[in-house]
Amino acid sequence: MEFNEISLQIIKQKLEGKPRALIEERLSKIFGVHITEMHRNIFEFEQSGDLFCDKKGRLYISKKIGLVKGTINGNSKGYAFLVPEDENSEDIFIPAHNLNGALHSDKVLALVKTDKDGRSEGAVEKVLEHSLKTLVGTIKVFQKFSFVEPDNKKISKDVFIKKGAEKNAKSGDKVFVRLTGYDGRNLEGSVIEILGKDNGNVTTDVLSIIRGYELIENFSSKLLEECKKIPQSVDATQYPDRLDLRNEIIFTIDGDDTKDYDDAVSLKMDGENYILGVHIADVGEYVKRDSLLDEEAFERGTSSYFPNCVLPMLPKELSNGICSLNPNEDRLTLSCICKISPEGKILSHLITESVICSNYRMTYRNVTKIINGDKELCAKYKDIVPTLKLMAELNDVLEKVRLKRGEINFEIPEAQIELDPKTLEVISLQKRPRTVSERLIESFMLVANEVVAEHFQKLGVPFVYRIHETPDDDRITAFNEFSAALGYKLKASGEELKPIDIQQFMESIRDDETRQIINGVLLRSMKKAKYSNNCIGHFGLAAKYYCHFTSPIRRYPDLTIHRIIKDYLHKKLDEKSLRELKQFVVKSSEQSSVREVLTQKAERDVDDYFKCRYMQKMVGTEFDATICSVTNFGFFVELDNTVEGLVSIASLGGYNYQFNDKSLTLSNGIKRYRIGDKVKVKLLNVNLAERNIDFVLVQK
Repeated sequence: MEFNEISLQIIKQKLEGKPRALIEERLSKIFGVHITEMHRNIFEFEQSGDLFCDKKGRLYISKKIGLVKGTINGNSKGYAFLVPEDENSEDIFIPAHNLNGALHSDKVLALVKTDKDGRSEGAVEKVLEHSLKTLVGTIKVFQKFSFVEPDNKKISKDVFIKKGAEKNAKSGDKVFVRLTGYDGRNLEGSVIEILGKDNGNVTTDVLSIIRGYELIENFSSKLLEECKKIPQSVDATQYPDRLDLRNEIIFTIDGDDTKDYDDAVSLKMDGENYILGVHIADVGEYVKRDSLLDEEAFERGTSSYFPNCVLPMLPKELSNGICSLNPNEDRLTLSCICKISPEGKILSHLITESVICSNYRMTYRNVTKIINGDKELCAKYKDIVPTLKLMAELNDVLEKVRLKRGEINFEIPEAQIELDPKTLEVISLQKRPRTVSERLIESFMLVANEVVAEHFQKLGVPFVYRIHETPDDDRITAFNEFSAALGYKLKASGEELKPIDIQQFMESIRDDETRQIINGVLLRSMKKAKYSNNCIGHFGLAAKYYCHFTSPIRRYPDLTIHRIIKDYLHKKLDEKSLRELKQFVVKSSEQSSVREVLTQKAERDVDDYFKCRYMQKMVGTEFDATICSVTNFGFFVELDNTVEGLVSIASLGGYNYQFNDKSLTLSNGIKRYRIGDKVKVKLLNVNLAERNIDFVLVQK
């Protein structure tokens, strides 16, 4: 039974605020169901927060009485913010005395009131779910008990550990704790794992961050035993029905330190047309649905990449072995082969199982040098130089096609962190280069992802798509208020807004500094891409059809659709399997989206840790910086090496600065600071534990 049906009848029958038992009785008669079933439905909607029952047993529709569903975002000082479920709503301040036992990350119902000045404040009325199941912290061991102080300062309560539940941990150890009890005031738990000493050791520090997101690097012995049953070589004679591409010129192009190669490419001419081949490791051939490997991959959702380690979605026996397209080794693949016109139009395509033998393991660095004419490398790889030159040519064609249809390039810099392999200290921190070789691989993967998505959407087969929704109208309105102050305005909005409108708007901004300002604010106005069983297109790419097909070693959505493709090719999609698949693609999309967000947060936190560690030795040094964000408590600056830090309002010489949330400026009537301003700053402090960096302005 749908909530909308029940809420409609509650309103229609004027039952709001009536005793719960009376409402259940009346609704069971209206819907013609047993009172027990109606009681179960009402209880479920209470648990989800859609309905609220007060202390006197009276039932209400939560939204109707000002209750807001959301997640608690804690603070070390005791107060918190409610992050509403509705992405378009602002966060709401909740004083410590109004938390009513809610912890950081809890799902709650809060009563929100707004004062005459328009400021909102909340009070937790009901905790819907205690989301915190584990945490990482430093243990203090006493004679009869222990306490763990959480690393995450948003959790303002220490965890009580009974004698014997500390797992032989010693005072000062970093520990991973499972929470076993919470009475609204006191947390209780037991130690799952001792991570190491809290003494600044890099491995322990990074492991602590990773465990804070419940990410695990090891696989169970039972699962590893299952891996041993998988063959580590391919006998091509056992696959006579596969397209045999072993005599084609095919190679991989990846980063210098890549260990798993899940995509290879080929390119040749057919008259004036390009024949592009994108060949992806056939992971679905080895990771069978509902196997232990599959269950573990589903739970992980994605591989996690950190500067000092990788947490793979699949064991390295697969990801670096039989599923990796290593050079000069026969490998099973799924190929998407496209005939492309000189103008970049897809004339025809073939999606098929194949077997390949990669000729070379190429790197982005070397391919870029070859395309730019490096004589030594051109001589070394003379067999594939013509192909690489042709790939650069096709990439130019494809980029122009995407530009013409409206693809938005936000030019987001990514950090490249290089560590000393022995000490794990940062030896290099810079923006990751995006050369022609990275761009051409991106272009070829985009082609395959779009072609596969369109093919299966038109077949009507249940599928997992990568979607990026149109930005909300109110966010674009707010953006226009900001950009108008700089003399620019988006002409379209709402349903009329198309990607090309944003692209042309950005191209109209000639000044590089202004363009950088607007680029950053516009990016924050966009929605986040996610996975879905509904093909609604990708706004940022200006693509009507899009999916993730090209990385099944490290992304579960890709593995999901690989198996769908294989079942379709082998005519295994009967009525029963289609019904099951329809449910599973919803489940896969939701789980993969959740795991992607969690992994990205972990990766960002670990990157921030290494950035802080790198900057520790530079306290007192001056830097050129750009203001990248402005708030009511100061502004954040970004250095050329991607490090960000806060210039607090206090350090500016007083609190007489006013924050304008429309123009995103901080001003005291004499001096004004805005996004994109170039400033000189001095590094004041680095807090490694909280991964925060503070700067002060160097006055001119």
